[in-house]
Amino acid sequence: MRLVWSDRSDAPTESLSAAGVRLSRAEGRTAISAQEAMLSLGRAAFSVREGRLVLVREQARYQVNELSAAAIDAEVALLEIQPEKQAAPEHGGSTRPAQVKRAAEDAAGDEAGQNRGAAIREALLRTARGVDLALGDGAKVDVAGVTARLKRDVDMLNLGPGSLAVRREAGSLVVELSPGEAAIAAVGADAQQALTFRLRVPISDAKEVPQEIVADVQGGPIWLSTLGVHEGDMGLFDVARTSIVSRARVVLSADGQTLGIDGEGRLKNLSLRSTALADEPIAGLDLAWRAKANGRLDGSKITAEDAEVDLGALRLIARGEYERAGASHRVRGSFEVPLTACQSMLDSAPRGVVAKLHGMRLAGSFGIEGKLRFDTGSLDRTFSLDWGISNTCRVTEMPPELSVDRFKRAFKRMVHGPGRQRVEIESGPGTAEWVPYEDISRFMEVAVLTTEDGGFHRHHGFDEEAIKNSIRENLRKRRFVRGASTVSMQLAKNLYLERTKSVARKLQETLLTMYLEQELTKEQIMELYLNVVEFGPLVYGIGAAARHYFNASAAQLSLGQALYIASILPNPSVQHFDANGEVTPAWSGYLRKLMQIAHRRHRISDEELEKGLQETVVRGSPAPHLAPRQPAGEGGEERPEEELGDVWTAP
Repeated sequence: MRLVWSDRSDAPTESLSAAGVRLSRAEGRTAISAQEAMLSLGRAAFSVREGRLVLVREQARYQVNELSAAAIDAEVALLEIQPEKQAAPEHGGSTRPAQVKRAAEDAAGDEAGQNRGAAIREALLRTARGVDLALGDGAKVDVAGVTARLKRDVDMLNLGPGSLAVRREAGSLVVELSPGEAAIAAVGADAQQALTFRLRVPISDAKEVPQEIVADVQGGPIWLSTLGVHEGDMGLFDVARTSIVSRARVVLSADGQTLGIDGEGRLKNLSLRSTALADEPIAGLDLAWRAKANGRLDGSKITAEDAEVDLGALRLIARGEYERAGASHRVRGSFEVPLTACQSMLDSAPRGVVAKLHGMRLAGSFGIEGKLRFDTGSLDRTFSLDWGISNTCRVTEMPPELSVDRFKRAFKRMVHGPGRQRVEIESGPGTAEWVPYEDISRFMEVAVLTTEDGGFHRHHGFDEEAIKNSIRENLRKRRFVRGASTVSMQLAKNLYLERTKSVARKLQETLLTMYLEQELTKEQIMELYLNVVEFGPLVYGIGAAARHYFNASAAQLSLGQALYIASILPNPSVQHFDANGEVTPAWSGYLRKLMQIAHRRHRISDEELEKGLQETVVRGSPAPHLAPRQPAGEGGEERPEEELGDVWTAP
């Protein structure tokens, strides 16, 4: 026979088709077989080859006595992760529409989350008990050749073939899935051990039967290729050399509200391609983990009693608790990187992660220990981030192409021009655009210290206070709105790295910043920075910027002109001049606020502030246009100095 069925004629969500169907009865047993069968259930599809189902009639109903198949293939389309919509800027008022909406969404999420765990548990129980009712006494369910494909957008993960077994055990239904013996034997039984997924679901309400639903993933080492993972799945490659070990248990509580995990695992020689991690392929990653944690399935509380991630010699240990109460998110925890030799940490990173640093050698050791606590409902009062760092890392050897010595003479580098095309330009002492430190208006350094890096002369490349402030502000806005990049970090990016954003680039930026601070004086760093940073499309360096915007030399720049040039560093492709060439009123007000901040920090004198406040910055005009200062209180552009904070957001 050939069988075709669907739940509706138009746009069916469930369907079944089978070919070569045979039905036979003998000695009280009914056997149904099919050469091929296809079943579609929403986002999941199953195909069966040479399937066989044997039924026996017991107590006026049919029960499964045997279920087998030569192969079962499943394909599941996972839900795609939707990016969170960015909230529009909020202005004024004690009760903001965006906040009200966000609070309502959080409350709705809480209510949905409270039912999610119970619904998952109920679905598993209902399915298990349905299977139990369908199974006869002594029923045998043992299917070889089970394969699966999990898809999300363009990514895919293949698994199998493996063996599926279902049985009753002490009041529970047990489902086991493991790689087939033939798959392991094909590679060599001595080289690997099976990795088994085991799910236990209670089917009895008896008190002596545990009511938790338990999943265990135990076994290994086993190659990813033996598990059925293909080259290219989820960016993975060299899967025949990547092994996995797992000793983990996941428990869903009897009330369906709490999920706990206790276990450890290891991935050895992991290789993958991920632009979020690195521009180049990452090969030979050795990653281990252990965790003991539990959390409510509605996301209202998560507790990590002990968690550790090891990347070679680098260890990260964390403990803490997260709790959500309405629209507030509360976190308290501790973290630690035990003291480790700097070179060992560098050696632990695969070459794809530190591709630019091949040949760098380090001495010394590094360790950090810290605590974090905050409540987003009252960040100003509760935010606390403290750490203690033991860092004696220093560079002892650097390959010639990375050495700072090459920047003491003319050098070539690749930059981005209009249309994002790469263009090679020449920089360095002796080149046409190079301006020595002593020939740059001192207002230019004042401007950079005011807009980009107020702690430049105090820190050693990394501003801890700026990092803490950045984390607090990003938590406040619930999105990334502020970074903590210093002049030294920006210089490292401009001299050595591409513009891509990845974990690898940030790690390399950190080490290169440390190197620049070690080898150069602050004056040399500032000179290099001002001569290589981008101030507009194909406008690189302060000499070109002064000429491009004001038809002046770098030495001639006034306070207002310098502040304008520094103020566009975050986005140099956007300009703020009106049709007459004057800086727009809003941006002029911003520049005046920056002048007052610079004055309060004692970077300019009273006279310089007074003259700067009279400036009107005009494009193409070497000399600033001066006008009597507008009295305070007229026009609403300025506020008394004591009311100004340390950081102003540009219009």
